[in-house]
Amino acid sequence: MYPCLIIVSREEPGLLRALMGLYGHESGVQIRYDRRHGLPWSGPGETPARRSPPSLDTDLKDHGFIVIPRPSMGWLSR
Repeated sequence: MYPCLIIVSREEPGLLRALMGLYGHESGVQIRYDRRHGLPWSGPGETPARRSPPSLDTDLKDHGFIVIPRPSMGWLSR
């Protein structure tokens, strides 16, 4: 598993290319496009579980990318 995940906004294809050029071969970085489409679902009476905190969505929109450090899985090897 990669220790760091970078998610790039669909609106920033140039940024994706630049990050792939910088980090594409680094073993510690995984770079992905934001695959979500449209607005968040808001059906009557039910709210779906969020997959990411609202602050990450805001940061992705404002900056074009977000960096998510993955927690250490060292406890699995015990």
